[in-house]
Order: sequence, then structure tokens, then C-alpha cells
Amino acid sequence: MVADRPSAVGAGLDPRRSSAFGTKPSGPKQDPRPLSSKDYQASCIRAVITYLSTHNFPAAVAPKTLASPTGKDFATIVTFLFQQVDPTFRIQGKVEDEVPVFFKRLNYPFQISKSALFAVGSPHSWPAVLAALTWLVELLNYMEKADDNAGSAFERENKVEQEFLDYLSAGYGAFMSGNDDRCQQLDDELAAKFTAREGDLVARCEQLKRANAEVLAELERLRSLPDPVVVAQQQREEQLVDMQKFEQLIQNLQGLKQTLTRKLSEKKSDLQAKQDQIAGAVADVEQLRQRVASQTINKADLNRMIMERNKQNEMLNSEKEKCEQMECKVHEQEVQIVHRLTALESTVERYNKLAHRLKLIPATSKRADGTNYELRINRDSANQAEFSSLDLKGVVKPGLERLCEMYRTRASELSQDLISLREACVARAERNVEKKEENAALEGEIARLEAQLQAAKDAHEEKCRRLVAQADSIKAQVDEFRSAASNRTEHMEERLSRVQAAYEQTKRDSEAELSRLESDLKAAMQMLIAHKEAVGGAISRAAGAVRQVKAELAAGGAPRPVAVA
Repeated sequence: MVADRPSAVGAGLDPRRSSAFGTKPSGPKQDPRPLSSKDYQASCIRAVITYLSTHNFPAAVAPKTLASPTGKDFATIVTFLFQQVDPTFRIQGKVEDEVPVFFKRLNYPFQISKSALFAVGSPHSWPAVLAALTWLVELLNYMEKADDNAGSAFERENKVEQEFLDYLSAGYGAFMSGNDDRCQQLDDELAAKFTAREGDLVARCEQLKRANAEVLAELERLRSLPDPVVVAQQQREEQLVDMQKFEQLIQNLQGLKQTLTRKLSEKKSDLQAKQDQIAGAVADVEQLRQRVASQTINKADLNRMIMERNKQNEMLNSEKEKCEQMECKVHEQEVQIVHRLTALESTVERYNKLAHRLKLIPATSKRADGTNYELRINRDSANQAEFSSLDLKGVVKPGLERLCEMYRTRASELSQDLISLREACVARAERNVEKKEENAALEGEIARLEAQLQAAKDAHEEKCRRLVAQADSIKAQVDEFRSAASNRTEHMEERLSRVQAAYEQTKRDSEAELSRLESDLKAAMQMLIAHKEAVGGAISRAAGAVRQVKAELAAGGAPRPVAVA
């Protein structure tokens, strides 16, 4: 276990990296990161996958894997990341025991519980663990950049310091020997070096600016290009459409093949019958030849037979020509039939698609009314009744006519409802305008009452100030009377009590008047607010009713009557 190897983490770390881990947290803190955000989780997954793919991770990691990893996948990934910090790291015990300890040694500012690692891929525990892995990846990236920058800066700083030390050593020696020319030469050489270095830096800055401009131009060019994912999706859709067309063509060709095979078998049977007829005719000819050979034939009979044979040959040639013409016509008719069947199948497919869009297919659809409107044709049918699966004139046409008539009636009713609703909307708009005018008048009244209240408050405050000033003057007079004549003390105290009583009564009257004015204003404000809320509620209900009617009209259904208060 990691606890048995106290130097496991420190052995693989450079002393310069110690500041990268921060200070050790004093206690558990609330994680401010949006762990439940899907966008934040996706960015964390991309960061982890980028680091793994650029650091020779031995297996391929997909975003789907990191969205809900298994325990084995998590152990492999976290072991690889820990080995980037400590190459000697190995999980010797349970993952849920060693992972929190390692993160704690790296001064990870948040607590990783062992219960979250028991079911690491669960939706409630994985976001926190994924955020910890992202933190570790950012830490490793920072360490790599810090090492690279520190090494290059250290070399440059050492080179400059060495040159300056050489300059000081040589210049001091020349100064001690009184060689002013050598001192001037060393100054010029150092100035030339710094000038050359400055030129190199300027050239490098210009080169970096040009490279930056080229990168920005390339970035703009890539942004202007179409999204490769969209292009690939379009190509995929086109290929799917082509595949469907090829499948339909294959089905058509298979049907044509079956038809031609059936016709070929018929032709073979016809050929066999013809061959049998020819064999019978040859046998008859042979018998006739034998009969002719056994008969005595004179010249006249021979001439007659030759004439009859020529006549029969002419008739045979004529019949052959007619047979060939009939075969050509049959072939042409078969080709036309195949083309027409293909066109008819396309028409049937379009009909079925339209029927499906109109919810006429299957028989349990909304507008089918229990009737099966799906049309199929049979190429191999022997009669007209078996060629189509539906009676177009007896079933499809009357059903579609009834549906059209029903929707014509429905459209007429909806148009009437639409006209009435538009009139209601116009009336509601007029009422809304009136209510708005009433609201404006009420707001003006509220402003007037507020101005009156403010004036009353100002007058009351002024009155209070005058009473306070009067009381102060009375108190001053009382003090003066007390100091002037001690023999009139009782009389002055009585007068002072009366004045104080009058002051208290005046103060109470003023406070009662102010309280009454405030209560009256509050009552008026409450009445105005209640009226405003009632008007706003009526307007909201009217607007909701109008939106509901518009939604029902857009959905194609009949609008329900809506009561608007």
C-alpha cells in the first residue's frame, strides 16, 4: 500500500515542483466547481482524453468510456496518471484505499470518499472523481511546462551571466593596468553583443508574430470550412438512400428473375412438346417414305407431289415468319409489362407512404377506421383478382371519398370557428387597450397620491421642527426664569408643566395625523395593486386562451370552447 512507502511520491518529484501542489488544506471544503453540469463534465473528459492520447496511454479511451467507466478502466487510468508523478507507483491493495491517500499527499483541496470509489461509475459519485482526475491532469501539464520554461530560462540566464562576468574580469584587468583602449574595446564588444541579441529577439518576435498570423489565418480557414461531421452525416444519409434504392432494385430484379424463370420453364416444356411433335412428324415422314418406296409412282404423281411439297414449304416458311413476328411482339410486350410493373410498384410504394403519413396504415391507425388500406401487388398472380391485395374501386376509393368529405366538413367548421375566434381576439384586444388606459389612469392617480403623501410628510416634518424649536425656546425661557428669580420657582414650574403638556398633546396629535395619512395611503395603494393584479390576471388568461386556440388550430384539431373571465 501507499501508506507503507512514505517516499513513493517524493522520490519522483523535483524540489522545484513543490510549490505546484499548494498548501495542505486545513479541513474539508465545499467544491465550488459545477460538478453536475454536463458541459463541465464533457470538458473534463476531453482534457483527460487529450492528456492520455498525447502521453502514450496503452489503450484507446473513448468519451463514452469516461462518461461511466468500470472499476477496471478507472484503475488503469488512475495508475497511469499516478505513474506520471511517481514512476514506481503500483496499486498493491484496494483502489478505494490508495487513491484518496495519493491525492491527499498531492494536497488535493477536496475530500475523496472511499464510498465514491466503490461504485466509481455511478452518476452520483463519478463527477467528483472525474473532477479530481482533471485536476491531476492540469497539475501534470503545469509541471511539464514549468520544467521546460525553467530549463530554457536557466540556460539563457547562465549564458548572459557568464558573458557579463567575463566582461567584468577582462575590464577590471584592463582598468588596473591602465589600458583604456582595451576597456573601450570591451565596452564596444559587449554593446555589440547586446545589440545583436536585441536584433535576434526582435527578429524572433517578428517571426512569432508572422507564425501567429499564419495560425490565425489557418484557424479562420478551418472555421470557414463546413463541419466534417455534418458532411459525413450528409454522405451517410445519401449512402443510405442509395442503399435503399439498390435494395429495391434487387427486389425488383429478383421478382423479374422469378418471372423469367417461370417463363423459361414454360418455354422448355413447350420446346419439349415441339420436339415430341417433331419426332412424331419425323416418324410419320419415315413411314410415308417407306410407303412411297413400296408404291409404284408415275411421272404425273411425282410432279403433283413436288408441287404439293413446294406449296407446303411455302406455307411452312410463312408460318415460321409469323411465329417469329409473334415471338418478337411477345418479347416486347413482356418488356413493357416489366417496366409498367416497376412503375406500378413505385406508385404503390408512394401510395403506401402517403397513406402512412395520412395515418391510414395500418388498420389500427387513427383514420383507418378498421380498414386495411395497405396496397400490395403480386407479380406472379394468374388472374386480376390475385394481382392486387385491395379492391381499389370497392374499398379504397369510397373510403378516401368519405375521408375527404369528412375533412371538408371539418375544414368548414374550423373556418367558422376561426372567424369567431378572430372576432373574439379583436374584442379582447380592444378590452386590453381599455384596461391599459385604466391602468395608466390608475398609475397617474398613484403618482398624485404619492406626491400628496410626500407633501403631507414634508409638512408634518416641518411642523415637528417648529414644535421642537418652540419647545427649545420654552426650555430656554424656563432656564432663564429659574436663574433670574428664585422666588417665582413654583409659578414657573407650573407654567413649564402646562407648556410641556401642550407640547406633548401637540406631538401626539401630529403623530396621530401622520399615522392616519399613512394608513389611508396604504389602503389606497393596496386597492390599486389589487385592481392592477386583477387586470393583469384577466389579460394573462385572455392571452393563454388565445395561445391555446392557436395551438389547437396548428395541431389540426377542433378548438375547445374557452371561457375567459
